Amino acid sequence: MKRTTLSLVVAVAVLALIVGAATLTRPSSSHATESAPPQQVPVQRAEAVCPQVRGGQGGTTVYSGFAPENAAVSGGTAVLTEVADAAKTRGTIEAPGRPGGAEATEAEVPALDWEATDAFAPGFAAQVTTKVPLGAARGLSGTLCREPDTEHWFVGTSTAQNRDAYLYLSNNTRVAAQIDVELYGPDGEVQTEGVHSMTFAPGESQNILLKTLKPDLPVAAVHVLARSGRIAADVRDQQGTAGTDWLPEAGRPGRSFVVPGVPEDVTNARLVLVGTSDTDTEVGIEVAGKASTFKPAGFESVNVGRGKVVEVDLGAVTKGEASAIKLTAARADILAGVRVTRGTGDATDVAYLAPTPELTGRAILADNRAGGALSTTVYLTAPAEDGRVRLTTTDGAAPATAEIDVPGGTTVAVQAPVPPNAAKFALIAEPIPGSAPVHAARMINEQADKTPMFTIQGLTPAHETVALPGVRGDIAIMVPTKD
Repeated sequence: MKRTTLSLVVAVAVLALIVGAATLTRPSSSHATESAPPQQVPVQRAEAVCPQVRGGQGGTTVYSGFAPENAAVSGGTAVLTEVADAAKTRGTIEAPGRPGGAEATEAEVPALDWEATDAFAPGFAAQVTTKVPLGAARGLSGTLCREPDTEHWFVGTSTAQNRDAYLYLSNNTRVAAQIDVELYGPDGEVQTEGVHSMTFAPGESQNILLKTLKPDLPVAAVHVLARSGRIAADVRDQQGTAGTDWLPEAGRPGRSFVVPGVPEDVTNARLVLVGTSDTDTEVGIEVAGKASTFKPAGFESVNVGRGKVVEVDLGAVTKGEASAIKLTAARADILAGVRVTRGTGDATDVAYLAPTPELTGRAILADNRAGGALSTTVYLTAPAEDGRVRLTTTDGAAPATAEIDVPGGTTVAVQAPVPPNAAKFALIAEPIPGSAPVHAARMINEQADKTPMFTIQGLTPAHETVALPGVRGDIAIMVPTKD
C-alpha cells in the first residue's frame, strides 16, 4: 500500500473517532440553548441634541450638562459641539459630578450636540434654558436636550394667528434620515404638503413654522416619524407677549397617565388630548392636590375622537394647591399635554407639561437655579399609595439632600435643597426603597417685576445601564446534528 493511501485511511479513522466522541458527549438541545441572564453594564456613550435657539431681544441662553459620578467607569469626555460642524466646540464638562456647559448671547444659536463617553455617559443629562427680558418672546423657556429617535409626539401647540409655533429638526447622526411630519387638529389629521419623505443629510437641521402647513388650528398635535435613520425634534410655541416655551415630548400612546408639575398659582390650565387609536374613547380626569385626589366639577370626563385633538379649559383648576392631572382612557390609547399660565394681564408667562413615568431609579436634571429672584420647586405626586423620595443637588462641591414624604393620592411641592452658596446646580431625584410609585417635575422660576417667568420639565428615570446579553461557551455548536 502506498504511503499516501495509508495516510488517508488513518486521517479518516481519526476524524470518525473525533466526530463520534463529540456526538456522544454533545449536550442535550435544551441544555445547549440555555444562556446566562443579561448583565447590566454602564452605558458607554450618550448623545443629546439641543435645538436651534432664537434668543430674542437681550436674550441669554444657557446650555447645561451633567454626568453623575460612577465608580465603575473611568475616563471619557463630555463635549458640546455644533450639529452642522462637529469641529466647533461650544462647551465641555470637566468631570463627572460637576455640572458644565456654555452660555450664548447670540440672537440665534444653531443646533448643538452633546456627546458623552465612558465615565460621563451613564445618566448623562442636558438642558437648554433661555431668558428673554424684553419683547414678544419675553419669559423663561427651557427644554431637555435629547438623543435622536425614530418617533416623536408633541401635544398642545397651535397654528392660530396669535401663535408662532416652530418645529425644529436636526440630524446629528452619520447617516441620512428620511422623515414624515403629521399634523393633527380638532377635525383629525390635516392634509399637508412638503413635509412627507423629507430627507436630512448628516449634520443637517431645518425648522418649520407650523402655521405654514395649516393656519388657524386653535389646538394641534405634531407627529414626527422617521422612515429611515433617526432625527431629533422639538417644538417651541410663542403666544405674543403672553409667554413662550418648548413643548416636552408626549411619550408613547397609552390609557393611563399622570401629568405632574401644575403650580399652585396657575391662572389657567388647558388640557389637550389626542386620540391615537381607531376608536373613540371617554377619558376620565382627576386632580391630585395637596390633600386628596378629586374630579374637577364640570370636567369629570371628556370624549376624544379617533385621530382628533380635544382641548379642555380647566381654568384655575388647582384652587391654590400644587397639583397633578391624572388621566384614564376607557377604550383606546391617547396622548396628552397641558399648557399652564401664571400671572395676569400683560404680566404672564406659560409652560407646557406632559405625562411622566414613575421614578424607578435616579432621575436627573442638569439645570436648576437659586439665589435672588430665582428659585427651584420640585413637584412630587404619589397617585395611589404613600411615596418617599430623596432629592440630592450638587454644584460639584458639597451636595445638599432632603427626603420627602408624599402621601398617597396627593401632590407635594418643595423647594429644592440648595448646595452652599450655589446659584446653579444639578438635581437628582430617586425613590427610597419601599416607596410606592411617584411622578415628578421641576419648575425654575424668576420673578421679574410683576411677571413670574418660569419653565417646567418633567423627571424621567436616567439611562445609566444597558443590558448585555448573556453568553456561554459551547463547543457543541461545531458538531453537526441530524434534524
